[in-house]
Amino acid sequence: MKIVKPSYVDLNLNSTSKKEAISLLVDHLCNEGKLSQKDPYLEAVLQREELLSTYCGYAIAIPHAESAAVNEASFVFGRTSAMVWDEEDELVEFIVLLAIPSVEEGKENKHIEIMSNVATIALEEDVRKKWASATTIEEIINTFN
Repeated sequence: MKIVKPSYVDLNLNSTSKKEAISLLVDHLCNEGKLSQKDPYLEAVLQREELLSTYCGYAIAIPHAESAAVNEASFVFGRTSAMVWDEEDELVEFIVLLAIPSVEEGKENKHIEIMSNVATIALEEDVRKKWASATTIEEIINTFN
């Protein structure tokens, strides 16, 4: 399974904290019909963040969670002014929130594949430059093709 493009792109994610940014992006997933319930998924993402920061360098964070509240594997993209993700990390400007549906035990979970695909794209310097200078949603979406 390869998710080709984000379900939603927010070029001006107006948030001042990690929790607020994640909540706003979860709202977008809800509005796009990717979640059956907002709160259980939001809680799963925040719990995942408490275990280990999803900051991955280069001003990028990839918060994510597997949850029964996810209707279909998807992701949303947010660009924000440089904000503190975690105290020990550098500032974050790009947030890619992954929604992964729960799978039955013994079934293959696409979580690692989805994360790998998104991370591979995000870690390309040319892509990050396009993300920083993009003035339209289409410019962002085109970097995921």
